[in-house]
Amino acid sequence: MSFFRDAEWYFSWGYNKEFWANSDIHVSQPALGNDFTIHNVQAQDDLQQLGDIFTTDLFGPQYNFRIGRFITDSFGVEFNFDHTKYTTIVGQTANVTGVVNGVPVNGPNQLTSSFFSEVLHNGANHVMLNAVYRYPLVGKINQTSSLAFIAKTGAGIMLPHTTDTILGNMNNVGDKTLSNAIGFTNGWWQLNGWTAGTELGFRYVVWKPIYLEVTDKVAYSYLADLPAYMGTLQQSLWMNEIIVSVGFTYDGTSR
Repeated sequence: MSFFRDAEWYFSWGYNKEFWANSDIHVSQPALGNDFTIHNVQAQDDLQQLGDIFTTDLFGPQYNFRIGRFITDSFGVEFNFDHTKYTTIVGQTANVTGVVNGVPVNGPNQLTSSFFSEVLHNGANHVMLNAVYRYPLVGKINQTSSLAFIAKTGAGIMLPHTTDTILGNMNNVGDKTLSNAIGFTNGWWQLNGWTAGTELGFRYVVWKPIYLEVTDKVAYSYLADLPAYMGTLQQSLWMNEIIVSVGFTYDGTSR
């Protein structure tokens, strides 16, 4: 088919570092008398050491991949998957408002590992469709030692895996099996949020058709109903992501 044969396609695989803005997290556990918000919660990623990338499971670190097609030399579309990780910092103090165990609260609380913790280590996964713009800076497009500016913007779904503990109770999403792979407020991954973002950076062709891409991405995500013990969590996330990836370009048989 000419759609595949006569087009410029690319594939990349890489790793990433995330910085998370403080976030408000709402806890809803009606049967337990809990309906409260934890304000300005601090969180971090789970970056592995560089050497661990080559000794651990391929899908263990914070990784990303892209599959794209340029419609013209300048404009393209791209499928984007970013496996990012999110961890609330244990021991921080945050303001809690609402109702806890049926009692109104409004004041600071220490977020111990038993009072509240949230971990998205099997992924705060961003699944996106991007529009891509490329502008050559040095050399011709896709030629060895060429450099191009890359800009991407897009939106998509969040596919998180949640582990959280609230007032001593840990959630349980079940085992990682095919029948329990994806749900909404259950399942190993939960299809219950959306994301949108913009990414800017550079693509350097090391040796045609191999290229190196370095970008900085800012994304906003909303997670609607993360599973908790006898309830749910809701939160919004702002993320700044540094991405380094290696890619392969296929220019088509007639180009």
